[in-house]
Amino acid sequence: MNLDKWLVEFKETADRTLLHGMEDTTGLEEQIRMNVEKKAKRRFRFTYPVSAALVAVVLVIGFTPYLLQKESTSTHTPKGTSAEAGTHQKPDPKAHSASDDQVIMETVDEIVDVLRVGMTQEQIKEKISVPYTVVEDYGGSGDDGTEEYWGYSILAKEGYQRKDWTMIETEALLKRDVGLEMLVGWKDKKLHWYTVSYVQGKDVYLLKLNSNGTIQEDIVDLSQGGTGSPAASSIFDLKPEEEDRYFNYMYEKKDELLRGLSPIDIVKLYVRAVQDGQLEMQYALRIVDEGVEKPTFEQYLEEVKRDPARERNFWRSNKKMMELGSKMWVEHKDDETIVWIEYKDSGPDKTGYIMRQDDQGIWKVRWRP
Repeated sequence: MNLDKWLVEFKETADRTLLHGMEDTTGLEEQIRMNVEKKAKRRFRFTYPVSAALVAVVLVIGFTPYLLQKESTSTHTPKGTSAEAGTHQKPDPKAHSASDDQVIMETVDEIVDVLRVGMTQEQIKEKISVPYTVVEDYGGSGDDGTEEYWGYSILAKEGYQRKDWTMIETEALLKRDVGLEMLVGWKDKKLHWYTVSYVQGKDVYLLKLNSNGTIQEDIVDLSQGGTGSPAASSIFDLKPEEEDRYFNYMYEKKDELLRGLSPIDIVKLYVRAVQDGQLEMQYALRIVDEGVEKPTFEQYLEEVKRDPARERNFWRSNKKMMELGSKMWVEHKDDETIVWIEYKDSGPDKTGYIMRQDDQGIWKVRWRP
């Protein structure tokens, strides 16, 4: 592990995760560093003499999921027929590990790490070494400009074939006939979005990389056949009139719609925008300090698309806050206003959103440089 690099990434994402209310994360970084180093010493205390190069080789061989290879030959299956892997591919002992939750999750993590919005079809073929099926109908409208769809059945048992891509194959996933399935939407021969349905224990999950680079991930509601788990009540829930304002602002982006709202009202809108993957709305609800230049939305969009793993962690943190938050309150200081969120059964722990008013007196979430 490159600890220094990891801590740099931690600092970069702190503003957009549950830590963005902290003015200084140095103390927390040092605590993380000490904990990691202590764990590393305990874990590798018998292997100190081993060279770093050898350790790196062991990690690559032992933990890289089998399907994602930079140098591989990919075959595809036209119009729903089956196909075998390319002749240059070597059989892998993990090829049918649909019963192994760890292998499944490592594979999902690797997909998130290496695939990006805007990748070409040739680039995807270089990354993914399993066959794909050209899907003629997946049940969507194509209103987002998607022109072509590829389906992948990964960690599947021998003989498994998926014929219908209009619904999530929850039964096949729970029976472990297949570990995960990915549907890729293409626009202009470039990756526009993808979904991954996968199994962990007795639950089926659906992860989606949206065309704007945001990620959403949730348990599938098997009882209703939906694509998300039933939402428990939360302190961030919007009342009917707040819901109307949320959608009006989402489509119009007119700050006048926010006039008269309290800092807590704005935070609730922002948290909902994160949950829904509404990047433009998140951008519109942010404000920078005086004298700091706010990046353009295009710059912000490219930054988000660049790191899907970071966006996944951001979405997960936001969801956890929605689930565990028990109380919101406002603290007014001399030079700033903070919306604090307290958590269930967590003692003194809390999260803070620093708020600023713009020239029109409308509250926004502070965007730290």
